[in-house]
Amino acid sequence: MTLPVIPTTIIGSLPKPVWLAADWYSIAGNWRLSGEALREAQDDATRLAVAEQIEAGIDILCDGEQRRPTHHTYFLTGLNGVDFKTLKPKTVRAGKLTQDVPRVVGPLSLRSKLTLDDYAFVRGLTQAPVKMTLPGPSTLVDGALDEYYGDERTLALAYADLLNEEMRALVAAGCQMIQLDEPAVTRLPEKLHAWGIEALDRAFAGIDAVTCVHVCYGYGQRAKNGKQWKHGYDEILPALAKANVAQVSLEFAEPALPASLLDMLPGKVIQYGVIDVGHNELETAALVADRLRAALEVIPANRLIAAPDCGCTALPRGVARAKLDAMVAGARIVRAELSGK
Repeated sequence: MTLPVIPTTIIGSLPKPVWLAADWYSIAGNWRLSGEALREAQDDATRLAVAEQIEAGIDILCDGEQRRPTHHTYFLTGLNGVDFKTLKPKTVRAGKLTQDVPRVVGPLSLRSKLTLDDYAFVRGLTQAPVKMTLPGPSTLVDGALDEYYGDERTLALAYADLLNEEMRALVAAGCQMIQLDEPAVTRLPEKLHAWGIEALDRAFAGIDAVTCVHVCYGYGQRAKNGKQWKHGYDEILPALAKANVAQVSLEFAEPALPASLLDMLPGKVIQYGVIDVGHNELETAALVADRLRAALEVIPANRLIAAPDCGCTALPRGVARAKLDAMVAGARIVRAELSGK
């Protein structure tokens, strides 16, 4: 995998066209089409997502997750032992939200390797490096109601084994980079320490590819004086530093975190959040460059990848593209400075 210094990537998702889905997040899958027409529309949306990234100059491409109604339930639909027909309410996101979720009703096993077909489709569109994304075991535990295992650690390890099976199939097909998305770990750091790292390591065991885990910052609650976070990276980065993963993807733009936190991840390559995906206000290339320079004060350029904070799926399509353009332009500014030295 040949990449420039400070390569660029996305976290995984891009906005869905309005003709594909009514909502950017829907556990039931709020698609505007069905059957063969839906499959064809998802193919077309994926082609557009890949083309947008290529036109923007992104170095490590993703499929844009155009087939996924949410970041985690897509994987669950390929499992035996999960019931999507009768959803039940569950309090998720550390008690901040109650929503109807699928249920784990029996022993889990892979019924189909959905991302394997997705990878093959994207691989046929480009020769550029491709990163495939999957939900991590902690996030899968948080996003479904367990009515079978009766123990979160046992359930997390069951998910980890199936993720490992899926990732081995991806590697066998030629995939060179795989990312597990773990937004749940900053909401529930005590579970990360109890069994989350164990499950993450079990998922990545023996995976012969570049491995990455994406971690959000904490889903803060709005207060009169702005955003406040219940948990911070200082609670989880020391644990992730010991995890069996090569790269860690982190949010730094929106929470305006100091780059000095990267000292807590010695040796890890960082997918460094330089784009705020929570607001439509556009970054400039100069601002992106400043953020990358701050990271370079802490880690060397060969451990730095420029990325958005999180997935871009909730942004308007035009805004998402403009933000990616700014990210690429900012990375090129800093590359030029480094080559000049």
